[in-house]
Amino acid sequence: MKDSARGKRSVRESDRRTKDQVREFYEKQSAGKTADLEKWLNSGEARIPQPRTYYYFEDRKIANALEMARLPRGSKILEIGCNLGQMTFVLNQKGYSIVGTDISPGAIEKARTRTQRYRLSDITFEVQDAENIEGHPDGEFDAAFSFSTFRYLTDPEKALRECFRLVRTGGCAVIDFPNKFCPWFSLLKPAVFVKKHIHDHLFTASQVRDLMRRAGFVNVEIRRFLFAYKELPAALLPALKAVDYIFERLPLIRKTAAIIMAKGNKP
Repeated sequence: MKDSARGKRSVRESDRRTKDQVREFYEKQSAGKTADLEKWLNSGEARIPQPRTYYYFEDRKIANALEMARLPRGSKILEIGCNLGQMTFVLNQKGYSIVGTDISPGAIEKARTRTQRYRLSDITFEVQDAENIEGHPDGEFDAAFSFSTFRYLTDPEKALRECFRLVRTGGCAVIDFPNKFCPWFSLLKPAVFVKKHIHDHLFTASQVRDLMRRAGFVNVEIRRFLFAYKELPAALLPALKAVDYIFERLPLIRKTAAIIMAKGNKP
């Protein structure tokens, strides 16, 4: 019994250290975005100034999430891992009420700065742990979305159970994961010396489906898309779009796309 208790305590301490490291990573990243934030605030635009390849990458994720969720305008969405609000503000512009959450206080502070500057309505930012979201009653949201976040969590199943708790009966969760079978992650990224993100994890479609089902979601739907790398020069964007258009329509090649997006309903 003592060994078991020590083992559980050790796991909890390891998870806490991992969360602290991820929080510190995004705190440093958000601190480095001060100049971008000023440009963003002065522009009056929803989007943080970024290369067009980033916008394409983000737009594809948002479009697929909304297609899968099939939400009417005005629906209330919980976003897990919103960072500076890159996706949050775009979703809000499309007519959705959003609560964006992130583990990084620095990122949330900067996102709030913009909502206050432009008096944006139906959008709120909160510092939250994805595995233990506080201050919200069961069934408050029509949907939970998450982009590029579950890959860094210590317990993605626990976070999915939080999504299940917080969405209403008949609501849904739409979550994306990096595809373990994508050559970019396993072969190309190391070959071009792109540093691996802290505490990153890759998933197969079957693992994602099992995670969703264990959390309680039903009618789990899987999509695979995106071969384009967002940090390539904007001049290559037409070619990247063409590659995505062709490869995403080839059944075998599609299985190696970078993004696995899963949607599940709460019965």
